[in-house]
Amino acid sequence: MKLAECLNSADIMTLRKVAEHYQFSCSRHSKMELIQEILYHFRSQSFLAENVPQWGQTASSALLRLAMDPRKSFSAEEIPAMFGCTIDDPPLQSALAEGWLFANTHVNGRFMFFIPDELRTVLRDAAVDRHSVGLVTDVDGPLVFQDEAHAMARDLDVFLEYVSHHDVRLTVDGAMYKRNLKEVLQLLEVPEEPPSDSWRFGYGRRFHEYPDRLALLYDFAYQSQLLRETDDGWLVTGNKVSEWLSMGPFERARQLLKCYISVYRRPILRLPLIIQLLCAVSPDWIRTDTMLSMLGDLVKDYYYDSREQVWNVRVLKMLTHLGVIRIGQDEASHAWFQITKLGQQLITPDDVEEHENQREMASRILIVQPNFDIVVTADQPVITAELANIADLTQAGMVRVYRMSEESVKRGLLGGKSGDDWVNFLARHTQATLPGNVERMIREWTKPPITEIASAEQA
Repeated sequence: MKLAECLNSADIMTLRKVAEHYQFSCSRHSKMELIQEILYHFRSQSFLAENVPQWGQTASSALLRLAMDPRKSFSAEEIPAMFGCTIDDPPLQSALAEGWLFANTHVNGRFMFFIPDELRTVLRDAAVDRHSVGLVTDVDGPLVFQDEAHAMARDLDVFLEYVSHHDVRLTVDGAMYKRNLKEVLQLLEVPEEPPSDSWRFGYGRRFHEYPDRLALLYDFAYQSQLLRETDDGWLVTGNKVSEWLSMGPFERARQLLKCYISVYRRPILRLPLIIQLLCAVSPDWIRTDTMLSMLGDLVKDYYYDSREQVWNVRVLKMLTHLGVIRIGQDEASHAWFQITKLGQQLITPDDVEEHENQREMASRILIVQPNFDIVVTADQPVITAELANIADLTQAGMVRVYRMSEESVKRGLLGGKSGDDWVNFLARHTQATLPGNVERMIREWTKPPITEIASAEQA
């Protein structure tokens, strides 16, 4: 909405608060005079230059999220959650009095919040400038750096070619055998070693079995139907391979980035916002530790990963693999990164969207681990009661832990639900991607017996 529309649809009490905040010299009893006075000042560059830096100081994080969000309207449930308060509390009331956030019910009859279109750019610049204080930048950067550009897409081509020309048998859990895995890793442009840590979960369907980069490649290929896991335990190419091979380099890079954001945004909730900020702050080289300080609580610990590991390994390392940034180290052992031209082209509001339905996020209370343990992180009795149909409680208290077994999963079929139904249930409520071995074993355990299949075919 334009500023004039926001003012026209606002009630006179809202307009009075804005006028009082800036001590405008106009009548407080005439809505038309209030609108004209506010419009006059808000269209003045000198007024904006003086006041915009003061906006949102009591809710800096909320202002940043709103300014970087490409949407034009926000629900009455989202805004208080962003500000961490109720509608009547000071941080949100200050934003309304400052005149950069407006509320009205003139859109579909719902109570919505709007940022005037004319203020979006100045708000975004102000929010980025405020959060950029303390950043250490350098035009030249380190002498030696790593820039992988389109290597990930090329390695996916190699992986698909390997699968199409080899018999790739899968284990009971659905992973490639070590011999095949080692052969694939030796062929790839960017070297990796098979993972040694058994406590790997949260960053993809096959993250438990494969190293970081290959795990993302595999998950992308699986969900894009470039690879298929057959029921009898073979890995084969899918029916979308020719479509992938016909794509241009930029479209390939865009698809891989979108997959990364989709997979990693659950353990790293603010990942889309973080990626947008990497592109917005500076085109120069940036020292990585100062950027982490700037991001504050946008980057948090994730179970076995410390905050620093999440930043360095899950964000910077993966974005380097995707060609979005280049990274290097100087003589003093400080790590630096710089956004690449490809990264600047890829990071657009359409491709990096921060919003996800708040109710859906609130229902993601499960952490499904590759060892079939399920940790319940919040008290939602409806979800835990459903979970108890396919898993047994092993630990009670503030944090509940359930464990799935063949017996418990088969018990879940008694209510009329199929294995696919239970896979979808877990995928819907887990905070991270459902591990591939868990998905595969649920389907295996819930297969109808061969005698039933034969009887059905005869009938």
